[in-house]
Amino acid sequence: MAAPMAVAAPQAAANAPGQLLACRVVIKMEDGSRGEHNGLYYHRMDALNRALDLFPDAKVIVSLSGGKAHRSAS
Repeated sequence: MAAPMAVAAPQAAANAPGQLLACRVVIKMEDGSRGEHNGLYYHRMDALNRALDLFPDAKVIVSLSGGKAHRSAS
């Protein structure tokens, strides 16, 4: 199976330079199992890219912060 592709609308940075965002990442695997991670990142896309690196076989990965989401799906 090919790795999921990140899908996100282009937008300006959501935070000031050097400011960390609290992000929640939700990962759903092909077999239906699911996991979540909360962490601090400079940008939501950093959280999404980290999850893509760690879980290349994921079916869906969603990165949330401040009520906005970026999603990746296979």
